[in-house]
Amino acid sequence: MNEQASAEALTAQHHAALKVRLLKGPVYRAKHRDLWDVLERDQALIRSYFDQIGLSLRLDDAEGYAFLQQREVDTEEEQTEIPSLITRRQLSFGQTLLLIFLRKRLAEHDSEESSPRLIVERQEIWQWLAPHFPDASNEVKQHKEFDALIKKITQMGFLNQLPNHKNDFEVQRILKAFVTAEQIVRYTELFDIHSNEEASDEQ
Repeated sequence: MNEQASAEALTAQHHAALKVRLLKGPVYRAKHRDLWDVLERDQALIRSYFDQIGLSLRLDDAEGYAFLQQREVDTEEEQTEIPSLITRRQLSFGQTLLLIFLRKRLAEHDSEESSPRLIVERQEIWQWLAPHFPDASNEVKQHKEFDALIKKITQMGFLNQLPNHKNDFEVQRILKAFVTAEQIVRYTELFDIHSNEEASDEQ
C-alpha cells in the first residue's frame, strides 16, 4: 500500500470512528480531543454524510460540543422516505423541572463567574426540587426519588458525576442547546402555578 492509499485508509477510519461516536451521543472537545480534531478538519464532509441520512450536525465551537439532530422535513412525502434515527424523549414533569433549574443555574453562573465549569451538589438539587413536590412524610424516600431524577438526567448527558465525589455533579454546557432563556422564563412561570395549585389543594 502506497503512502497516499495508507493516508486515505487512516482518514476513513477516523471518519468512521467520529460518525459512530456522534450516533451514540455528543462529542466534546475536552473529552474527545482526537475526534474533535477530525471534526474541525473535515466538518463539511461529516455534515454532508449525515445530511444524506436525514440528520443535521450542530456544533458549538465556543462551548466545545457537537451533536446530531433529526433534520426537519418540509413534506410528508420526504418524511416517509427518511426514517427517524434520533429518538425523541418524552420528559416527565420532574425531568423537565430539573433541566430548567440546571439551565437557570448555568445562566446565573455564566453571568457571575469567570470559570466555565459549574458544579452543583446533590443536596442543592434536592432543595430546588422539594418545593415543587408534595410534602413528604418520609424524607428519605423523597430523596431517593430525587436521586432517581438526577441519575436519569446524568444518563441523558446533561450532568456528569465527578470521580470520587458521588454528591458533586458538573452541569454539561450542551444543556444550553436544548433549553433556551425563553423556555426558562416560560417553564418557571408554569412551575410556580403548579406549585401554587398544589398548595391550594392541600389547604
